Amino acid sequence: MRKRWLIFIALVITVVFMGSSEVAAAWSKKGIEAEANISSCTESGISGTAMLRERMSEEGVKLVDINLKVKGLSDGKHAVHIHETGACEPCGAAKGHFDPGPHGFSNPDGNHPYHSGDLINIESKNGTGAMETTTSRITLSSGPLSIFDEDGSAFIIHTNMDTYCPEGIVKGCAGGSRDACGRIEMKEDKDYGRKKGY
Repeated sequence: MRKRWLIFIALVITVVFMGSSEVAAAWSKKGIEAEANISSCTESGISGTAMLRERMSEEGVKLVDINLKVKGLSDGKHAVHIHETGACEPCGAAKGHFDPGPHGFSNPDGNHPYHSGDLINIESKNGTGAMETTTSRITLSSGPLSIFDEDGSAFIIHTNMDTYCPEGIVKGCAGGSRDACGRIEMKEDKDYGRKKGY
């Protein structure tokens, strides 16, 4: 009798595990999505949107695809970073670059461009800019690199381009003043009326 119970329990565990694996696989395939509405830090009329989607690489690494579209920027390249706090009023409330892990520098900006939130420049032509990139330095799902920690995160677009500071940290090398900001929020799943990822 005891042996039958053990077999039954093993079967139940197997069924539950297989079911949860299928759900996890489907969720991974569908991806977790987030978005941000970009607006000016001043009265310059900058506006835009950012879309983020987390997916798994073939080797199981979490990747986040980022698609950013902005109008109203001056022509040329502009630095784009994910900043550590989800606040844009004022734009300085977004604080510094998102970088949750220890980096061994006494200067918190000392490891730029290797912060988790450091991204490539966006280039604007005739007042319109677009940028697409993929990063493995952040996640939308929970974990040590999640941008959805207790105070959230935000995009900051800077006045100038990011030179990636090849000579070390020099004032303005990461883009200078802040032109625009967008608080990153989990995208709402319209099918279920809830935020994805929670």
